Amino acid sequence: MEEIKSIDDEKIKEFISLRQSNVDDECVVVESKNVFKKLFENNIKIHKVFVTRENIDFIKNNCKNINFPIYTADTSLMKEIVGYKIHQGMIALIDKPKYICFEEITGDVVVLNSLTSPENVGSIVRSCAAFNINTLIIDEKTCSPFIRRCIRVSTGNLFNINVYKSTNLKNDLIELQKNNYTILSTANAENAISLSKYNFTSKSAIIIGNEGFGVEESIMEISDDILKIDISEDVTSLNASIAASIILFKLSSQL
Repeated sequence: MEEIKSIDDEKIKEFISLRQSNVDDECVVVESKNVFKKLFENNIKIHKVFVTRENIDFIKNNCKNINFPIYTADTSLMKEIVGYKIHQGMIALIDKPKYICFEEITGDVVVLNSLTSPENVGSIVRSCAAFNINTLIIDEKTCSPFIRRCIRVSTGNLFNINVYKSTNLKNDLIELQKNNYTILSTANAENAISLSKYNFTSKSAIIIGNEGFGVEESIMEISDDILKIDISEDVTSLNASIAASIILFKLSSQL
């Protein structure tokens, strides 16, 4: 363990001004006790940890193999370094999870079409883990699930989910159809089927669209069915992550 005395210390350079984007090709910064527990459970490569003094015992008590440097600082200096009062006083630099290839997609999947909110993406990842969905598909317009905010909102459950990044979502969905997947868009449309009356097939790909504009028209056109959640006419739509949770609950109840 080593105490950091200066914001200019090279050992903690990756943690400076975390309000900025901190994703690169190899590593990502993560935070919070729930995320740390998932790190320890999943054997994720940890390069370094930066914690306030009161959290050192948490690391020692929850990590069986401490093979990474631990840096500490007082709370005021840590806030100055990261640019804000860090939640629960602990951050780590870890290996960035890798995307899987198309051939590794298995089971029911959730597909994110142009979701831009880190909170929504992180919440949907958490719901996927809660309802035993092992694979998430994202397109190029969707917020990366590997950014710090998404990982924190997912409470570290991103480490239990496989993520495939599509460069041509329409073509990939057509390929899934050839592999006996049912492609399901979600929309409050006239031709949509009420979720309460829908019976899922053995392999479903559930598409959650953009927060403001919904699922893209070109994706809707190739969908096998369109699902809607019956809600009050006084409410235009549900938040994307809430809608995803409701649909996944219904899916899991039929398995």
